[in-house]
Amino acid sequence: MPGLMFVHGWGFTPDFWAPVRSALDRTDGIDLDFGFFGPERMTARPSRPFVAVGHSLGALWLLRRRPEGCAGMVLINGFARFSAAVDFPAGVPPRVVGRMIQGLDQNADDVVLTFRRRAGIAADLPGPAQAERLAAGLAILRDEDARPALADAAIGRTMPPLAILAGGNDPIVTAEMTRACFSTRVPIEWVAEGGHLLPLTHPAICAAAISGMTRRGRVS
Repeated sequence: MPGLMFVHGWGFTPDFWAPVRSALDRTDGIDLDFGFFGPERMTARPSRPFVAVGHSLGALWLLRRRPEGCAGMVLINGFARFSAAVDFPAGVPPRVVGRMIQGLDQNADDVVLTFRRRAGIAADLPGPAQAERLAAGLAILRDEDARPALADAAIGRTMPPLAILAGGNDPIVTAEMTRACFSTRVPIEWVAEGGHLLPLTHPAICAAAISGMTRRGRVS
């Protein structure tokens, strides 16, 4: 059975994956941590071929870096590009991300709390916000573009097999953005009533997608 590696999104921690881990009924797997509220841990990898699971920023990070040993990816509430461009009008205007980066210098906790509440979670922050690492994460959202890696010929060759889960009511990653990133390249599994936090609100659906990827012939 392949290993597992989880990469959380902006403004969260590895604890975000607890409901999915419970639904999977697996105790193995590696959690990467951008260090938004504590120490950074982004270099660890499973010791055997693995399925990588990314949420939001974590999905873009995986698509851009394609970690060695990754035999399949499950991207949840994800995207291949976040910021708008001439050829990507569905994205978020870069100035919006820029304002968030500037706001981190004044009150990092407030910037993250505002985002988390918009995403659909009202819980307190899990620790003091680390402004520098949060800004680095936002810079990835503003600057990076994984769409070239998703050319039809690349998937299954230079890019491992992909599974896409998207929320039909996602307030952060719109349906238009999701389709602009993936629809002509990879089938999208829509959770019609889902928002931006599918691993928290629909862990069984996320776990089923992960289990399905681990059963695919290339990663078995």
